[in-house]
Amino acid sequence: MLYTDTPWAQVPYRQLGLPSGETCRRRLEEWQQRGVLEQVFKDLRHQLHRQARLDLRRVIVDASLVEAKKGAKRSRARSAQPTAPAIT
Repeated sequence: MLYTDTPWAQVPYRQLGLPSGETCRRRLEEWQQRGVLEQVFKDLRHQLHRQARLDLRRVIVDASLVEAKKGAKRSRARSAQPTAPAIT
């Protein structure tokens, strides 16, 4: 979902042996709130780095599809946000 930007309603759940789209969405949201996804990505990044299989020369971060909701609280100013730690 995160990689292909496929709408939840178009995921072939039964063919993939997954629960319903609503269940998948709820679990993804829960994992995000509990910090599970952040830890998974952190562990994967460190594992790939140790194996010399992490090439950061071709990294793209794209938030162009994130909707800006009217009336939503503003996030911290960009200058106040911490930068990502360097991988060592």
